[in-house]
Amino acid sequence: MARGKWRIAALAAALIVIAAGALWYFESPAWTLKGMKDAAQSHDADALNGYIDYPALRESLKAELMARMMAEERKHKSGFGAIGMAFGSAILGPMIDGLVSPAGVRAALVANRNDKAAPAAASALHVPEQPVIVRRNFSEFLVATKGQPDGGLVFKRHGLSWKLSGVELPPEKPRNSTNDTAEAANAPPPS
Repeated sequence: MARGKWRIAALAAALIVIAAGALWYFESPAWTLKGMKDAAQSHDADALNGYIDYPALRESLKAELMARMMAEERKHKSGFGAIGMAFGSAILGPMIDGLVSPAGVRAALVANRNDKAAPAAASALHVPEQPVIVRRNFSEFLVATKGQPDGGLVFKRHGLSWKLSGVELPPEKPRNSTNDTAEAANAPPPS
C-alpha cells in the first residue's frame, strides 16, 4: 500500500516538473520583456544590465549595419559609394559602442519608435508596444512586430534566463517604381 502512494507522489512530482518546464518555455520570453521594459522605465541600470549581453549585441548591430551599408554601396555605380563605405565603417564602431551602453540601451528602449530624430540603430533596439515573440529554437527567440516579422531583437538563453544578444534589421522594402516614375515625370526638365 505504501508503495502505491510513492508511485502517485512520484507521478505528481513529475507532472509538476513538466508543467513548470512548459510554463517557463512559453512564458519566460514575455516575463523577460516585461522585466526589461520595467527596468528601463524605472532607471534601474543593474536590473537592465542583467537582461543584455552587451558584447554580443554590439557585434550583432555592427554586422547588421555593415551589411546594410554594403548593400547600399553596391547600388551606386560611382566611386562615391566606396568612399561613403570607408567613412561609414570608420564611424560605425564608436557610434555603436556609445549606443550599446547601459544609458544608450535604456534610452532606446523607452524612446518613441516614431521619433524621426532617433537614429536607425537606436530604433532597432526598441521593444514594440505589442511585441510578437517568434520562437526559433529552445535557446533563441525574436521579438518582432506584426508589420515586420522578419526583423527585431534577438534574445538567447543564458541558463534559465534570457539576454538581448542581437538585432536583425528588417529587410529593406523595395522602392515603389510607380512613385519613382511619377516623380520623374513631374520633375522639371534639366537646364
